[in-house]
Formats: sequence, structure tokens, C-alpha cells
Amino acid sequence: MSNLSALTGCILFAWLPEDENPHQPGPKFRPVLVVDADPEGKRLCLAYGTSQRVDQNGKGEITFRRNEIDGLAKDTKFCLGKTKWVPMTAEYFSKTTSSVGLAVIGFVPKKRTREILMRLEEVIAI
Repeated sequence: MSNLSALTGCILFAWLPEDENPHQPGPKFRPVLVVDADPEGKRLCLAYGTSQRVDQNGKGEITFRRNEIDGLAKDTKFCLGKTKWVPMTAEYFSKTTSSVGLAVIGFVPKKRTREILMRLEEVIAI
């Protein structure tokens, strides 16, 4: 993709690294929210997504219901305080070695962008 910044606000699947191994793809192909992009470094900043405890949001967390985003199979909470910078390579974004391209789920609905910004402010000093 030539314009990585266009992916900000996109929800997609990735092998998000775990804290113990920050430079290796993680063990689970999970939904993530793109919160920032570094086009020169060819990497994305991804927020952790989970379908657990979606009925309660803590500081820096936002939940999207599956009926808000067409490709979302389950209600999913994104933890904006738990992010990782990930290189734009197939090993992080392809489900299998034979698949090519991003597994895009959808985009944050425009009516929720202000809430995303508020949640980000909870976890970072602006």
C-alpha cells in the first residue's frame, strides 16, 4: 500500500506481538485498530483487540458492537493503551503463507471518531 496513513482508523487482522517477544508475530491472528502510521518506516501502530469483557471499558478502551462494523464477527474492545509498532510485512498481516494482502475488517464509524480521540487522550499526554 502506497499510503499507509490512509489505514489510520482501520480495523484489520494481524499477528500482534506479545510483550515477551515484541519483534516477533504473536500467536493469535486477532483484530487490531490502526492508531498511527509511519510511512517512511513502513510500519503501523496497532491497538490490541479482544472479544473478552466487552461490557466494561477501562481507561483508553473502546468497544465496537458487531452491528456497527460490517466485518466484525463479535463485539470487540480495543485497548488504546496497549499498542505495538509493527512492520508492514506478510508475516504480521497474512493469515497464511499463501495469502496476500491485508485482512481488513472495516473502519471506525465516523460518528465514533471523537470518542476514539477522547480514549487516546486518556492514555497519552498531548
